[in-house]
Formats: sequence, structure tokens, C-alpha cells
Amino acid sequence: MSIITDHTIADFVEEVSQQQHAMAGAVIAASAAQAAALGLACMQISCEVEMGTAVTQSIERMSHIQSELLAWCSRDADAIAEYVALRDAGETLAGQRLLCQGPAAVCQIAAEAARILQDFRPSVVERVRDDLEMSISLLAGAARTALLLLDSNLRIWAAERPLLAEFEPILDTLLTDTTALTPVKRIRD
Repeated sequence: MSIITDHTIADFVEEVSQQQHAMAGAVIAASAAQAAALGLACMQISCEVEMGTAVTQSIERMSHIQSELLAWCSRDADAIAEYVALRDAGETLAGQRLLCQGPAAVCQIAAEAARILQDFRPSVVERVRDDLEMSISLLAGAARTALLLLDSNLRIWAAERPLLAEFEPILDTLLTDTTALTPVKRIRD
């Protein structure tokens, strides 16, 4: 089995469109990883001359977030097969948990990346200011979309009380986190 993130963008898009099951989680994570990469580039471009310790740590964290999102993309691409294997082995709840953990993690990570970039706004250089805002907007959208996927999975498995007990509080926290994000509505005021 190949790792989905080793594919070209064109191959990834083709694979997603040819599946017999939706790959929403992988698409969301890949989109968030690309948005994080854009934000990371804006940070690095803005700090070409000099970086303080706090900025260096934020850049390192953004780089790690990008890797985390790519890992979740690959993990989610295989999640349906893992779910089916767990279900067939009598571990349905473990499979359902797996399909809820991915979107919860992607939502949390994408929201964190958007917050890092929001905090970086005062330091961004003019030539990439708009790109930074686009990255924040993309990350906020990815976080909200991952939240929708988690909510969808919980709707599908509403009868699973242990799953709801575990993930409803997480969903509520993530909803608060994503609501606090502040992507701009327009570039020009």
C-alpha cells in the first residue's frame, strides 16, 4: 500500500475521486497541511533578517504542524480499511473511535496553526501580508470542516453512548476554539 502523501497533487486528487468511499478526512488534512505550509513560508519570509526566540519556536511549531497534518492525511486515507477490519474483528467501537480521533486532531491542529499565524500578524512583512491572511482563512476553514466531519460521524453513530460521552466534550471544546479564530473577511478594509 502506498502512502497517500507520497503522491503528486494530481494523483491524490484522482485517487480521491475514484474511491468507493468518501475521503473527507484525508482531503481536509491535506488542505490544512498546504495552508500551514503557506503560513510557514510567510513567517520565514518575514523573518529572513532576524528572528527572536519566540518567533523561532513558532516557526518550528508550524513546521511540526505541517508534518502532523500530512501524517493525519495518510492515516485517514487508510482509516476506512482499518475501521472495517476492526468492525469485522468485533471491535466496532475502536473503529468508530479511530474515525472520530482523526477529524478531532486535525481540527485542533489546524486551529492551533491559525492562532499561531494570527499572533504573527504584527510581524509579517508587507509583501506576504495578504498570503498570511489567506493561510489563516484556509486553516480556519479546514478546522471548521474537520469539526463538521467529527459531528457527522457522531450523528451516524448516535446510538453509541460511550463514543458520544468521549467525543461530545471534545466537539464542544473544538467548537469554541474554531469560533475564536479571526480570519479577515476582506483584504481591503
